[in-house]
Amino acid sequence: MDSIIKKTGYFKSFDDASIYYESRGQGAPMIFCYGIGCLFNHWSPQIRYFAKMKQVSMFDYRGHHKTPIPDNKESLLIDSLARDLISFCEQNDLKKVDFVGHSFGCQVLLHAYSIQPRLFGTMSFVNGLYRNPFNHLIAADDLVELINQAKKIYNQAPGFVSMLWEKGVTNPLLVPLSALTGGFNLSKTALKDIEIYARGVSAIDLRVFLTFFEDMVSFDGESILSKIKIPTLIICGSKDALTPMEEQERMHELITTSELYPVPYGSHCTQLDFPEMVNLKIQNFIEQNKK
Repeated sequence: MDSIIKKTGYFKSFDDASIYYESRGQGAPMIFCYGIGCLFNHWSPQIRYFAKMKQVSMFDYRGHHKTPIPDNKESLLIDSLARDLISFCEQNDLKKVDFVGHSFGCQVLLHAYSIQPRLFGTMSFVNGLYRNPFNHLIAADDLVELINQAKKIYNQAPGFVSMLWEKGVTNPLLVPLSALTGGFNLSKTALKDIEIYARGVSAIDLRVFLTFFEDMVSFDGESILSKIKIPTLIICGSKDALTPMEEQERMHELITTSELYPVPYGSHCTQLDFPEMVNLKIQNFIEQNKK
């Protein structure tokens, strides 16, 4: 059995920011985008599966893990992440890519599609967001105000607040709470995956996290949905408390080229709850739309 080729490194994005990426396998290009505060581990079952047949790539968002915080803090926006994605594709001469996004990663894909649709072959959304996921709980303006207050507290005592952030997220007693906040299904997702997620979130600068979070709740991609003309798969979990079924059904209604695939008992991390099911569905969807 041939070994899978792995390539890692950094690329210079549109504004000269240094972005870390990893690629595995050979063949048709496929790119995965994770959620806010997440890490490559969220796609582990999918990467292992698809790297046997395709060239799969991922990149760390600005201020996430191996990608440093940019000198220009004003670039911590979905717009910049979308342009990072486009820069990666253009620098590697990738066309008609099969994109897969989870949660916040779907907002990144939607914005990138609105800028450069010719790069897209198919899109698969897993528990995807296209606007503020907390609309049913709290108004966007109120949530942004809460974030602004959190930023003010951080500015007054950054060291102390950062310590609380790191210790709180990774505290063994609070890991189950972190799991629920991150949308995991405690009865399905392996504890090691939840612990890796908690450590990953805690390692991100709190200011970076809050800035992206604010942009996430302010982003509204509804106007983009009706303009999508490529095959789009919408995978959703029936037990997803963060992105309710009605939001997924709304995406399906507006994207006329979409297929809706509800997963019974799936949480906000359906790709980790039922990896074999998700992998096969995405593979079949891509193959059917390449004919």
